[in-house]
Amino acid sequence: MRNTYDAIIIGAGHNGLTLGSYLARSGLDVVVLERRHEEGGGLATEELTLPGFLHNVHANYHTFVDMAPPVKDLEVRSHGVTYVRPEVQMASVYDDGTALVIHTDLDKTCESIARFSEEDAQTFRRLYLEAHGYVDLLLGTLMYQPPMSVKELTKALASFGIEDRSEFLGVKLRRESINWFLDKHFTNSKVKAHLAFHAAVCGYVNDLPGLAIGFPLLVGKIDNWHLCVGGSHRLAHGLWRDLARNGGVMISDADVVRIVVDKGRAVGVRLSDGTELSARKLVASTVDIEQTFLEMVDEDSIPSELRNKIGSGLAHQKWSLFSVHLALSELPHYEASSFDPDVDRAWVVNLGYGSTGELDSDWEVIRKGLLPKFPRPNAAVNSLYDPTDAPEGCFTGLLRQFAPYSIHGEGPAGWDGLSNWYAKQCLNTWERFAPNINDNSILDWAPYSPADIPRKIKNMVDGDWMMGEVSLSNMLDQRPLPELGQYRTPIEGLYLAGSTQHPHGFITFGPAYNALQVIADDLELDKWWNEI
Repeated sequence: MRNTYDAIIIGAGHNGLTLGSYLARSGLDVVVLERRHEEGGGLATEELTLPGFLHNVHANYHTFVDMAPPVKDLEVRSHGVTYVRPEVQMASVYDDGTALVIHTDLDKTCESIARFSEEDAQTFRRLYLEAHGYVDLLLGTLMYQPPMSVKELTKALASFGIEDRSEFLGVKLRRESINWFLDKHFTNSKVKAHLAFHAAVCGYVNDLPGLAIGFPLLVGKIDNWHLCVGGSHRLAHGLWRDLARNGGVMISDADVVRIVVDKGRAVGVRLSDGTELSARKLVASTVDIEQTFLEMVDEDSIPSELRNKIGSGLAHQKWSLFSVHLALSELPHYEASSFDPDVDRAWVVNLGYGSTGELDSDWEVIRKGLLPKFPRPNAAVNSLYDPTDAPEGCFTGLLRQFAPYSIHGEGPAGWDGLSNWYAKQCLNTWERFAPNINDNSILDWAPYSPADIPRKIKNMVDGDWMMGEVSLSNMLDQRPLPELGQYRTPIEGLYLAGSTQHPHGFITFGPAYNALQVIADDLELDKWWNEI
């Protein structure tokens, strides 16, 4: 191991690898350090049930493929990464046996919505087409540039004449919830429930004020969910290959315990085994803010006010995800397929939410640290579109239920005695809608609770897979704190490039790409990439 590099990056998740590849392609001598034994972070694919069944432990849905600049800039697909965009993207099945289905074909989607409301189908078409008309603007202002303030964003939208020309975008969105948006523009409770469910799966809770501002973009990509063939970890391998091909180095089992600061500047890191590495130009952290500033940085290296803010608790999601991974001998056959046969071909299925009120009630319960009495998980069967993820004639399944990280009165440890029981409740829900998913077709299953999330991925504090609450007060230049909202830190040469930063978690590549712009300005690097 060499001891000196131009750039040291802490964390080899997709953001760390992305930043490392850009900097290596820019001619810098780069090392990416990873605490775990393999690269990828949330891009983890493991055999959790039986041999040959590949389960995506965290990131399963890659919705920003072909939207995120790094996918093209880093030639991701040339590194053995293959994506499929399922033609039947998502469905909702309801208690009365009906179903709503989202296709990649807009006409088919609108036909499905029209079975519930012709008016809502027309509204959805207008919203979808308008969002696509502004997609470059929305991506550029909301995702792939260092963040502006909400006020500046509103001015930017107005400068493009959106408030005059748009039926769906305007200044009021920054104060309103997704529920408000849905009630304003749609009429049918099931249609609204499906759109709210889609937002929640993306981390946007439907009853929080201010999140309506991002909802048109969510609708614009409602049919852009992509599946990484062979498991999400393939993307991590591809990014690592690009890093290595351009001279960068990734070191696993490299647990950073200290960011070395000299005269107010980050000059290197110290590993748990005592090894010290020096950085000529920069250190970038992609791990959580608490780890970075409360564990890795000396107390006197940052202002006490900032340290106190971090120590008193940052804004994390008030909910997490409870998962059940399954090995199956059959594909699910939904009773709702008699209403719409395409339900059986849907990659992701919402099991039962028929109104936003039902979602609201569950959020209220979850925020109290309690479990919804009647779980309504979403189900995904990757094998429908990726036959490589299970042995021939078999299939993988995934259930995900919105749930609290900390159980009321017991804390996160409460999950250890509840996981198997709650998994059975979720399985019972799936069987209710797809009766063939039962003890005869389930070969094996493994629960993965909110408490398990930070045990594997330390960055995901409190089971927060978005690495910071998605809310108006923790968005754009306010994320994760106003003092840290522009990727720079009070320590010269120390940058933040992980999902704690704008835009947020999920496989967006955004935090790394946006931090890159700031680093390139500071180091006067030639911006060879095409900026949005």
